[in-house]
Amino acid sequence: MKKIAIALLLMASLLQADTFESGTASLGITGGSGSVSYSGTNFGYIENYYILGVNADYFIVDNLSVGFGYRLWFNGSPTIHQATVPVTYYVPTGSKFRPYLGAFYRYTYFDGNVDDYNSAGGRLGLAILFDQGYMGFGWVQEYRLDANNLSDDTSGYPEVTIGFSF
Repeated sequence: MKKIAIALLLMASLLQADTFESGTASLGITGGSGSVSYSGTNFGYIENYYILGVNADYFIVDNLSVGFGYRLWFNGSPTIHQATVPVTYYVPTGSKFRPYLGAFYRYTYFDGNVDDYNSAGGRLGLAILFDQGYMGFGWVQEYRLDANNLSDDTSGYPEVTIGFSF
């Protein structure tokens, strides 16, 4: 009985941890839609997708996280897989509103005859804290690293993130 009580107290203390405190982990989900413009030998076309993803972050020091994410673009052809390694800093404000700034590396691979590619980018936005998590709204700018002309291979898009801390 004593071991169970100690285990419950330890679990409760983990649940009460500050969302962006050193040693805290968070798990987030991604959902949405997007489109990709493909060029072929005789024509170009646009393919529309649904996007589902998951990401996990660990705060190595207060307000600074590193993580790993995976996104699946499906219901289009070819299917797209993306693996991302982000680093994010949340500005301590003493309120439930926290601006954030981050950078990431991403590897994108396809189920089909499309060349895989590497990209990197940055993100900024505002996180709003709630009990056991946060919701973030921001902007992402991504640059394809292995392109001949970066001006043709850059994209910007809005992001909405929901994270649950433990």
